[in-house]
Amino acid sequence: MNKRIIIIGSHGMLGQDLVKLFEKDTGWEVFAFDRGEIDITSEDSLRKKIDEIDPSVVVNATGYNAVDKCESDEIEYELAKKINGYGPGKLAKICKENDIPIVHYVSDYIFDGEKGEYAEDDKPNPISNYGRSKLLGEEEIKKNTDKYYLIRTSKLFGAPGRSAMSKRSFFDTMIHFSKDNSLMKIVDEEKSCFTYTPDLALETKKMIEEPVPFGVYHVINEGPCTWYEAAVELFKLAKIEVEVVPVPSSEFPRPAKRPRSSVLVNTKLKPLRNYKDALQEYLDINYNF
Repeated sequence: MNKRIIIIGSHGMLGQDLVKLFEKDTGWEVFAFDRGEIDITSEDSLRKKIDEIDPSVVVNATGYNAVDKCESDEIEYELAKKINGYGPGKLAKICKENDIPIVHYVSDYIFDGEKGEYAEDDKPNPISNYGRSKLLGEEEIKKNTDKYYLIRTSKLFGAPGRSAMSKRSFFDTMIHFSKDNSLMKIVDEEKSCFTYTPDLALETKKMIEEPVPFGVYHVINEGPCTWYEAAVELFKLAKIEVEVVPVPSSEFPRPAKRPRSSVLVNTKLKPLRNYKDALQEYLDINYNF
């Protein structure tokens, strides 16, 4: 009999790669839902789908990601807390009642960036409302179930999602802007690790199937870097001729504070490949340079 998996947030950048990967495996029966079909903030909506499907595991790939919007708008912050925090907690509660493991993704923005590098057992201290909403989700899941995989990750890139809430990745944004700009100023701060969504999806599947012990995990591609360093690498790989100028973050003031250095250290799993190799693959698949 096939194992059943529910993937919530199926039209997002990560969600679509999770769906694609699990659907390739005939051992899994995939039930994929996005915002129009399931509401992460509604216990009734979540319970209805779980009762109907009786899954072996639930993966929550939803997320509110308007970092600056929820910093300066209280209504948006409340929405961020519902989607990133209390909603996952409700999902965890239902999963606990049905003895179903839950997978949920957390951001490096739960850390303040002062330590520079963070292992799984380091204490979070978010410095933005977005970071606080993501930490709330982690806390709510821990409070409501003991069968969880909390996967902390950062700087996702991959094919753009179909969801209205899905954002274009940094690399796609840089390629877009380079078409009309021969000189680009890029922030040479906010050091962390990029994560290729197909690699993250594959690691998620391995964790579920092996299975590894429940708990908190850091899953990122190797090669910590700043935005500027990543842009330089991108243009080199893509053979795009553009002058890239490093600037401090103060040159582009934004409402939400960002961690100065929030490099996630993976101490539990086999490391993923370097982001440069993953980026080359992404460019080969998606662009004709």
